[in-house]
Amino acid sequence: MIALADMIPVRPVRIGDNPGLAWAEGLTLSLPRPFLEASGLAAGLDSQGNLRLPDGLALPGAAAAAAAVRECRAFPEERPVSSRLPFSYHVLPAVVRQFVAKAMGRRLRGRQDHWARFPLWPLDLGADFLADLAGPEAAARPAGPTPVVLSHDLDSAEGLANVVELFLPLEEAHGARSMNFVVPQAWPLDEGLLGEIAARGHGLGIHGHDHGNTTWLLEGPARRHRLEQSLDLARRFGMAGYRAPSLLRSRGLLHDVAACCRFDSSIPTSGGPFPVPNNGCATARPFALEGLLEIPLSLPRDGSLLFMGYSPGDILALWKETAAAIARSGGVVVLLTHCEKRFSGNAPMLAAYAAFLEHLAGSGAYRFVRMDALAALNGS
Repeated sequence: MIALADMIPVRPVRIGDNPGLAWAEGLTLSLPRPFLEASGLAAGLDSQGNLRLPDGLALPGAAAAAAAVRECRAFPEERPVSSRLPFSYHVLPAVVRQFVAKAMGRRLRGRQDHWARFPLWPLDLGADFLADLAGPEAAARPAGPTPVVLSHDLDSAEGLANVVELFLPLEEAHGARSMNFVVPQAWPLDEGLLGEIAARGHGLGIHGHDHGNTTWLLEGPARRHRLEQSLDLARRFGMAGYRAPSLLRSRGLLHDVAACCRFDSSIPTSGGPFPVPNNGCATARPFALEGLLEIPLSLPRDGSLLFMGYSPGDILALWKETAAAIARSGGVVVLLTHCEKRFSGNAPMLAAYAAFLEHLAGSGAYRFVRMDALAALNGS
């Protein structure tokens, strides 16, 4: 068991003759102090956090440490404000929710030492570094260009309409197909639009129950009842994946999701300040969890960035930089955007999204993969 307090920032500055770790040289990431001490690696760590690795290094025990780091903050128990209200937060108008979120985000932007102790922001690949320390046979690395998974959370009728009208054409222009997570019980779904999404080769997934941010808190029977209410929709539209609303998840929730889905994508690599501080799995590689394939959200999310006051240009630059680091590490680039106008469904953000797709498609270093196809490639 590794605790948040055990995690420390480390910057590998010498990898020695360990070519499988070259991607991490100069990159700051989090490692557990107890592992560094037990393995003897602490001898190469200076007071500034710089780590020098000896030659000929292979630490089989690092695989267990990698698994522990992935789960250290994969299931934070703290409740965000939206889960503590005595009423559904959707009672508040969207403009009010947006105002509050932006006020919180701008206040938090300069306090990374509070909400990004672990995982670090905007990217922390500590678990992947540990997996590669265990030896090449222990690390799952994709061959060829880096897989890129595009996904959207469709939280409203507006989002569903916008993804069809505004986002799918941008993706299809580059041969990309996205995964679209829909809320089954919050508003009347336009099944004609769902059918069009599927007919155009894009994927559909389950996005919780009613987006009330409480399903993850329920006991088993009540939680499973909510999941069962989505089964008919899931069967009719081939939904095999799940994403928790606001990324609020629990171990019990994912265990129950495994009964009806093959993969989940609710855990960020580096979660930032939302939904709660210090949440994420510090890996950009899919991994097995509670009977599912977990596909981490490896890029910073549009909502969090907009809440913190990032401009569309800032967001584009950060996405490019983070994707490049993930590609070097052997990870998977996974992007979540929301299609409502107040998020990415407006001209400036659509331009940033289009420019990012153009960058990925034109570089030759990436390939677009639908999320369920990625899950199949990973044996799920």
